[in-house]
Amino acid sequence: MKITKRLEKIAKLVDEGKKVIDIGTDHGLVPLYLAKNEISKEILATDISKKSLQKLEEKLDDNLKKIIKTKVCDGLNDIEIKDNQIAIIAGMGAVTIIEIISNNIEKIRKLDYVIGEGNIGNEKLRKFLNENNFFIDKDFLIKDGRKHYDIIRFKNGKDRKLSLGEIYFGKFIYQDINPLLKKRLDQIYKKNIKFKENIEKFSENKQGLDLIEERLKAIEEVKNYENKRCN
Repeated sequence: MKITKRLEKIAKLVDEGKKVIDIGTDHGLVPLYLAKNEISKEILATDISKKSLQKLEEKLDDNLKKIIKTKVCDGLNDIEIKDNQIAIIAGMGAVTIIEIISNNIEKIRKLDYVIGEGNIGNEKLRKFLNENNFFIDKDFLIKDGRKHYDIIRFKNGKDRKLSLGEIYFGKFIYQDINPLLKKRLDQIYKKNIKFKENIEKFSENKQGLDLIEERLKAIEEVKNYENKRCN
């Protein structure tokens, strides 16, 4: 079956034979991919929307029903963690992902690993993970269509302290050269310079300026490293 590049990258981070919980599965494309490609033989697809799960259930034949089970629930509430199990939390904001982790943090720690993909605010997710004893073992940027996505795989365990640039743009930016990063940095830099100018010119309370300054500082860190590497 064909799925988007983003979902395929997420699915390919799942090691063969793992039991999978897909939290916020929506239409269940990742569980279907994992089952049909025989990557996982035990999948629980969950969502707070019963209608979304029904769309997945309609696609399940007798064989797929043996592999994919569905459950209407919020995050990991009312779910028992099993051995050799992982979770996928993708396609939502990083703040929502953090809430799901925080609400059942001890269950999250029992999983072999979690694959997270926030569609906005991934620096918040990295900072949360770094400050709460989670170890990031995969962290990369992809482009699917016109959008960029950060995909982060993490598990319970102490990690080194990440720099501001790593928090914003990925743990491995200074190890793995990603050609997408430079263009993305330039786009974010120009956008935030414009935001800064507008706030300084039109806003009385300067709300949001601190966050913009932090983002620009992170970009400066990464660009300074690239300049040193090239010289």
